[in-house]
Amino acid sequence: MIRIYRNFLNVLQRSRSASILNIMGLSVAFAVFIAILIQVNYEYSYNSSFPKADRIYRLELRHSSEAIYQALLPLPGFEIIRAEIPELSVSCLVDKPWRSANFTVVKPDGNMDFFEEGPAYADTNVVRVFDLEVVAGDYRQALTMPGQLFIPLSVAQKFFGETDVIGRTVLFNGAREMTVAAVYRDVPQNSTFQNVLYSASFSSGTQWAQWNYESYYVIPEGTDMEMLVDKLRGLDKIVAGKNSGEKMFADHDLMFLPLKDIYFADVQHWHEPAGNRMMTHILLLIGILVLVVAIVNFVNFSMALAPSRIKSLNTQKTFGAGNRFLRWCVISEAMIFSFLAFLLGVFWCYLLGQTFVQEVMYTSLNPFVHSGLLAGVGSVSLIVGVLAGCYPAFYMTSFSPALVLKGSQALSPRGIFLRNTLMVFQYTVAVALIIGILFIGRQLEMVKNRSWGIEKEHIVYLKSNKDMVQKRTAFVNELRQNPAVTDVTFASELIGDTGMQHWFFDDMIDGEQKRIECDVSMIAPNYLNFFGIEVIEGDRFVSTQDSMVMVNETFKKTYHFDPMGKEMAGMRVGRILKDFNILPLQQSIRPLLLAVNEEWAGNYFYIKINGAARNEALTHIRKTIRELSPTYGGDVRFLNDHLNSLYKGEERLGTLVNIFGLATILLALMGVYGLVLFNSKYKAKEIGVRKVNGATNWQMIIFLNRDFIRMVVLSFVLACPLSWYAISVWLSGFAYKTSLSVWVFLLAGVIVLSITLLTISWQSWKAANANPVEVLKNE
Repeated sequence: MIRIYRNFLNVLQRSRSASILNIMGLSVAFAVFIAILIQVNYEYSYNSSFPKADRIYRLELRHSSEAIYQALLPLPGFEIIRAEIPELSVSCLVDKPWRSANFTVVKPDGNMDFFEEGPAYADTNVVRVFDLEVVAGDYRQALTMPGQLFIPLSVAQKFFGETDVIGRTVLFNGAREMTVAAVYRDVPQNSTFQNVLYSASFSSGTQWAQWNYESYYVIPEGTDMEMLVDKLRGLDKIVAGKNSGEKMFADHDLMFLPLKDIYFADVQHWHEPAGNRMMTHILLLIGILVLVVAIVNFVNFSMALAPSRIKSLNTQKTFGAGNRFLRWCVISEAMIFSFLAFLLGVFWCYLLGQTFVQEVMYTSLNPFVHSGLLAGVGSVSLIVGVLAGCYPAFYMTSFSPALVLKGSQALSPRGIFLRNTLMVFQYTVAVALIIGILFIGRQLEMVKNRSWGIEKEHIVYLKSNKDMVQKRTAFVNELRQNPAVTDVTFASELIGDTGMQHWFFDDMIDGEQKRIECDVSMIAPNYLNFFGIEVIEGDRFVSTQDSMVMVNETFKKTYHFDPMGKEMAGMRVGRILKDFNILPLQQSIRPLLLAVNEEWAGNYFYIKINGAARNEALTHIRKTIRELSPTYGGDVRFLNDHLNSLYKGEERLGTLVNIFGLATILLALMGVYGLVLFNSKYKAKEIGVRKVNGATNWQMIIFLNRDFIRMVVLSFVLACPLSWYAISVWLSGFAYKTSLSVWVFLLAGVIVLSITLLTISWQSWKAANANPVEVLKNE
């Protein structure tokens, strides 16, 4: 072992710059690999923290007219399921927060703190199903009695600055007093179950028509899922008897979705985080590629140093060392190199966590928080050392002493072929990643800049409370008193919010039974003019007493009938609107129904301001709010800021792909430098002979560079179809896609070629300018 250690130090001493470059490159690779694994592990371990996670399922339904499963049930239907099917008796119902609410905490000194949190409903079995740790209070009281709250420790600390909060009160939306009855310990952030405020008061209703609840079931191991689905269908007789003859599961596909699969599942994710499996796979692929590229660099540097090492190893052979021992020495050196690089990579990863990169990660980048993962990567580093050391070890001990004395083993055909193959691989990775980064950037930019189909500049919005709703007319009139406010409207839904109302109903239309599913928003009469929404058919003027609803073009296209003048579920259609986006641009435009109903349209106020008098307008709006509702805890926000925030997930992953992808590209190009060193050193004799025979410096530079140019061209040819396929698959997940422009592929090739020429030309120039007499004398 001491001898191996000495050999390692000798290698460091003889090839100091190459060794440092090797360790630095490999350490960066490990830092990127650890960071990516932290992110990927966070996403793939979603919902794994619950003790019964392997046995918890969520019921998903899909109507025959729909394309996607969703987990919504009415409360009475769930109660029948739990009572009639023994295998589903351990179950709970959850109604996630559809939108945030304002909570006001009145301090002992009379001052008030304002918070915005999501109110949600869950029945008492939620504690049993998810094994929640109740740290204080009576959760049954909190989840069954109106006006009581079941809150996480984090919210207790946030609201009151302490965790001993049983009996403390808060104001809900500035009006209703609610009491903290129980506190639970927060579940990990990567969970579908959310750390929000639960209360019986936040229930969405108990009617059969109110399909607002998600149901979770702890199903015994070994249960036949198809048998359970059949049992559910058998309940329709009971449901029909209690629901005026209407069945619950008729014309529905049913599926029990494992809790651990929800995050990445292709289902409707109502008010819950959803993963992008393709982006996560891209990140993981980059992590693997960066490590592979680093291994290739390691091998390339080792091969570049091979001639001098071969002479040293053959000297040791002369003194009796066997091939097995010498190979073990070379592999051990590689393992030491790799492990040192791993330790340095852990340090780089820790530093990375102190930069802006932490802001785009879902979890802490501190590697010491993830000890299990760190131990795994440490083991991988030793495996990397073995893989990187094996070929050089066998290669350097395979030559006969005669060939070593001739000094030509470095340019043997198999050595050249291996190095060129490795370089083509690195170039292919670099070109493919550059293409991917360019297209990901184009796609995200296209989505961000795509028109919503509405006027959204200089518009602020605010979430209303009880005072604003009750005094709506006075509030709107007071806002309009200031010339800096140019218009005001209101609606039940926030543009861009995925939690908007969603209606289902069946009706006979044109003699045919149709199931209609659409997004719904109640609006003020001036809503269309305020946002500049175009009316295709019908009167543009909308009055307060207007009883007709309006639908968009997609509604008409989806259900294949002309809705103009038709009656659906007691509502007559009076207008057809040009399509506009009311949901995030990641989603395609869906059927939409708007109805003028001032009583139900007061959830959000939209205020258009004069851009030249922005500060004056905001001051007036906030002053008006304080005068009308002193307990209001919210604030005005710009609509553009809200819409831009909808792409944080994509931007976050795009940033990670860019950062780690660029690191991989740089590592790949580092390998070029290693091979240039090798070529310029071991082609010195040939360069000297050519110069003696009249070759110019530029001819020598072209001679040294041409092989690299060929490899770049070959790599470009290989990378383009691979990149095209991967980007096409990734783009399939978007409703609106950028085009696969040829110029992007060409630009990636030009970038790699330019960086390569810049990297190798200086070293080639030095080799070409060397004195041929001195070179030949040394040779």
